[in-house]
Amino acid sequence: MFISSTLQELAPERRAVRDAVLGLRLIPVMFESAARPHARRDLVEAYVAESHLFVGVYWQSHGSTPGERDGVEAEFDLAGELPKLVYVKEPAPDREPRLAAMLDRIRRDGRISYRTFATPGDLRQLVRDDIALLLSERFEADAGEPAVEQASVPAPATPILGRDAEIEQVGTLLTDPGVRLVTLTGPGGVGKTRLATELATTLAGAYPDGVRFVALSTVTTPDLVGAMMAQALGLRTTAGRPPIDDVQAYLRTRALLLVIDNFEQVASAAPMISTLLAAAPRVTALVTSRAPLRLTGEHTAEVPPLPLPDPESDYSDARTGAVGLFVERARAARQDFALTPETTPAVIEICRRLDGLPLAIELAAAKVRVLSPQTLLARLREGVSTLGGGARDLPVRQRTLRNTIAWSYDLLADPERVLFCRLGVFAGGVDLAAVEALPDSDGLEMLDVLVSNSLVKQELREDQARFRMLDSIREYALGRLRDIGRWHEAHAAYADYFLDLAQRLEPLLGRETSAIARLETEHENLKAAMNWFLDEREWEKAISFGFALWGFWWLHGHVEESARYMNQVADEARGLSEEATARLRVGTGATAFVSGDIDRAESDLAAARVALRALGDEQNAALAAGMLGMIAMRRQHFARARELLEETRRLGERTGADWVRSLYYSQLGLIALRGGDTLTAARIFRDGLETALRSHDRLGTVTNLYSLAATVLIDGDLDAAERHLREGMTFAAEAGDRGSVTVYLAALADLGARRGEYARAVRLTAARRALRTSSAAWLETYVPDWPRGLDGLRALREKLGDQEFTAAWARGSADDLRSAVDFAMAGP
Repeated sequence: MFISSTLQELAPERRAVRDAVLGLRLIPVMFESAARPHARRDLVEAYVAESHLFVGVYWQSHGSTPGERDGVEAEFDLAGELPKLVYVKEPAPDREPRLAAMLDRIRRDGRISYRTFATPGDLRQLVRDDIALLLSERFEADAGEPAVEQASVPAPATPILGRDAEIEQVGTLLTDPGVRLVTLTGPGGVGKTRLATELATTLAGAYPDGVRFVALSTVTTPDLVGAMMAQALGLRTTAGRPPIDDVQAYLRTRALLLVIDNFEQVASAAPMISTLLAAAPRVTALVTSRAPLRLTGEHTAEVPPLPLPDPESDYSDARTGAVGLFVERARAARQDFALTPETTPAVIEICRRLDGLPLAIELAAAKVRVLSPQTLLARLREGVSTLGGGARDLPVRQRTLRNTIAWSYDLLADPERVLFCRLGVFAGGVDLAAVEALPDSDGLEMLDVLVSNSLVKQELREDQARFRMLDSIREYALGRLRDIGRWHEAHAAYADYFLDLAQRLEPLLGRETSAIARLETEHENLKAAMNWFLDEREWEKAISFGFALWGFWWLHGHVEESARYMNQVADEARGLSEEATARLRVGTGATAFVSGDIDRAESDLAAARVALRALGDEQNAALAAGMLGMIAMRRQHFARARELLEETRRLGERTGADWVRSLYYSQLGLIALRGGDTLTAARIFRDGLETALRSHDRLGTVTNLYSLAATVLIDGDLDAAERHLREGMTFAAEAGDRGSVTVYLAALADLGARRGEYARAVRLTAARRALRTSSAAWLETYVPDWPRGLDGLRALREKLGDQEFTAAWARGSADDLRSAVDFAMAGP
């Protein structure tokens, strides 16, 4: 029942009414018990809607400001047709005229109970007697059985979309005789209640006594759960004993499905569910909660976001799942809304940006009344958590996406809230090691709480646990991080963590495939950390970070990214140390070389080489000299190239840099090959291969095998060339080196054409074009040009004919990395 009064002047009286209501085993709903950051009218409207009786207590204040229709009068009017008990404190020498007029209106209404009192004690007794009388009158008019319609399943206003798999999965559980308790879990707004009501409606006939539905959305205290369940079931509770006993007595002989909605806010009352099920052996419970109940025999079913169209699809699946919901709700807002070739990509991207979250999609779709999908998408790019305008019959906490997330956030303890906010910094998810590295974090225990409350999602990648937030939740976490004053501290620690990670992994990049795979997994975090250093103008950290990441950028095709970062530092940084300046020039020079700007590359690398030698940094001086040797090769200055490569070898051997050997042998072999000496070139490449294999240098292995294949092919040995290519492809594929794989695919396609395997050649060529990224550039700078074979795709089309050519090209274009490698390695 809803209790209305001013808060300050009637505080003792409010306590008296609350005590009277609790003494009758009923549930008081009071404005301060729901103090959350929502509009007062919205809160009152929501809580009055959940109440069965209105109790108004008044004295002198109207509780409003002049000219506004709010205060206690607004609460009274919002109560509508609810039964009303009104209590007025007398005397009231300073009663405000607006309150006096309101009370006169109430007194003249013969349907409303109007009583006066003097003290809180008087009020407590009056309320207790009046409510007891009201209940007894209602019970006398009632039949012996409870009002089943009170606990009936709410009728959905719209059909459910995109949940066929979940309905089948959970329906199978609920109809299994061995399953007594199923909990639907998931983040706020994912559609747990809607799925539960659909399941209840669908399965009602499977239970002899049907379905009962209990909503706990207005209960914030665990000890009131029993009273709410009794009230929802329409039971006559027995004075002097806990209401849950009456609930047990009612359920004991029944065979039904009991749906209990919104349990997360009273999680400590979970053992009550076990007690009920033990007392009622033919009852099955379906509970919705953002976190599992952690009860014996519980089966949890995580409700996922709605499915999104495949990014690689032709949008033929765009009318199902998340997009289907958007369209259905958009048509409710604007009848002429339709997917068109112009709007479809924007709608799909809206649904992706909203993570397929039904509540967020519904809130966004309602905006098509005034915004086109394209304009709506542009606004969402500025932030999604403030989506509002939800239907008035939704609970207040679900009328904006922010309210929905805040509801879960408010249920956390303070240390868990801090960790939640810190995790918002991670742009690409996070592993447990990173969480445990955060300051003041009991990482595992608190992370478990966040996962259980559906604020963080756990994923498995190659048997490694990884944790991420939905974009809307992450945006909220970042906003709260700023509110609690830890924005700078958290971002700085985050960036330093990934700088340290990159520096630890950098020596392993050419040898251990797991190192480069780890950096690829963390790519979004690496970019965010680098942007933090740049935004904070921490130039030397940015340079150190870029130096550690250079091998990753180069090998995995992110050269444009590295160029953008290094050029920004070069353009904006001032006051750098000599060492940082020299390293920066290595970075800009290397980037310019791979990008084809040979003049800038030579200028920057030459300056860096001189500075690094003066600083005694032999390892990085070797790197600068090696790339200058490659530039000399490009300019066909072979004597100068040999001199620089010898310098690279000497410095590299002194510092133990594995990559130096692969660079040295590959370039010396190229000098011999360009001079027409294939025997010497092959010998050098074999020496390089043996050295690379001995030192576990994957870069050198892939480079020298390809170079050997090209060299023996010049002498006409197709079989030897293919053996070398297959072996090199194996090393590249195991490392996930997409760029090297595409270079190998092109060479194998040429061998297929030379052997008359034209369809195979077309498929490999199509796969290479579909998969190729700029990461292929690193290998192409090291290896000889592939000997020219059959003259292009036109010749292959002529050999095959249009139909067969088109079919082979389609198959290759559809290949992913794994299927392309499998086909290439399978042979004709």
